[in-house]
Amino acid sequence: MHFIYIKLCFSFSAIKMYSRTKLFFVYFVLFPSAILFAQIENQVRDKNPGLFKNQHLFHSPPKPLFKGRKHNLDFVTTIPQDSIISGSLFFKTNLMDYYREFNLNNSHGLFRFTYDPKIFPGTHLEYYFVMKTITGIHAAPIDDNGKLAPINKLLIDPIQYYKQQSRLNK
Repeated sequence: MHFIYIKLCFSFSAIKMYSRTKLFFVYFVLFPSAILFAQIENQVRDKNPGLFKNQHLFHSPPKPLFKGRKHNLDFVTTIPQDSIISGSLFFKTNLMDYYREFNLNNSHGLFRFTYDPKIFPGTHLEYYFVMKTITGIHAAPIDDNGKLAPINKLLIDPIQYYKQQSRLNK
């Protein structure tokens, strides 16, 4: 029976290789992840009103908006219903000179306005929402500086839209 004896030797090359691996791990794995974590933490603690978490009023514009079709413009709030005094949508098309105010009903935190192109003709919609509560006034949408930024949407032809989508998907 043969035994193989491994001679343990102490070499500086093994230490250098170990320390290089350790340095690689620290500089390329831990350091960038620490920077990323610090940036995420900074965003979470940021008091910027444009961040999603600081808003009490949410809106996602419908995509796409077709010509000749009715569309729902929905706003959702996290504020309790008994704290809301009123909710209003300010709306205009490119054929209107001024915004028109529409008072909206609150249904479990949902405010809905139905846009009808027969009543309000135009090629562009521009709108924003304002909600008055016991503690103050909230609006949507707002930009990163906390300023009101009305949404401006183009009404597009559905036939042209789907033709373009089919060309892009080929």
